Amino acid sequence: MADMEDNGQQSATPAPTGRKRGVIPLVIALVVLLGVAGAGGAYLISQMAVGQREAARQEATAVPETPAELTEDAPEEKPTNPIDFPSLKAEHPDIYAWITVPDTGVNYPIVQSATDDNFYLRRDLDGAYSVYGSIYTQSMNATDFSDPVTVVYGHNTENGTMFGDLLKFRDPDFFAAHEKLYIYLPGHILTYRIIAAYDYDDRHILNSFDFTDPTVREQYFATVLAPTSMQVNVREGASLAADDRIVQLSTCTAVGTHDPVRYLVTGVLVDDQETQ
Repeated sequence: MADMEDNGQQSATPAPTGRKRGVIPLVIALVVLLGVAGAGGAYLISQMAVGQREAARQEATAVPETPAELTEDAPEEKPTNPIDFPSLKAEHPDIYAWITVPDTGVNYPIVQSATDDNFYLRRDLDGAYSVYGSIYTQSMNATDFSDPVTVVYGHNTENGTMFGDLLKFRDPDFFAAHEKLYIYLPGHILTYRIIAAYDYDDRHILNSFDFTDPTVREQYFATVLAPTSMQVNVREGASLAADDRIVQLSTCTAVGTHDPVRYLVTGVLVDDQETQ
């Protein structure tokens, strides 16, 4: 019929009325809309289930004991590492460290992909898609935390999992009362003193600064101790030496948006204890 009309000839079949002509597209549109809505609903339900599982996992994961060197009766022999890295790596080879921030939900393995720096941005430890992602670092950082600046990434979440609880450090009282975070490695327990927590822009820190240059490093350390952000907590009396090593925990300031503002919780290494 179309060919006939294209040739300027009248069709022998009467054309449908305007009302009938609109019925089929409307039905198709409704079917597509319902399909999209159904898919979207299924996606939301699946990710809610992921969030519930993550919250349950967080609740069930034991928090490692405070390292012995912070107590008055520290043992002389090397302590046993509370993290069973051989078992973890057997199941998830990209796990190389574990991070714990007391009185928050931050108690997670840290991963790093050897092939894709952002692999774990939206993937769980099994590699399955997840809006919650994983706690991870990128290949510009060594996996022994020997760099002057190590950036650890994690999502801000509505249920307090991943790095959602880092925003607690916006409260001056919480910041004042919580000075330590711990990173466990095979054979080591690293203790960091939290010296600053503040809003920052969305620059990629490791790409933006050459920390092998002592001058650049000194200037950056100065900004850590005196951020220009309106949202700042800095430890009174804190200082950074040229050879100090810091870790910066980076998350978004808002949940589920492309907010260009990041929130950084910064700790300086104050103890490296060897373990059995």
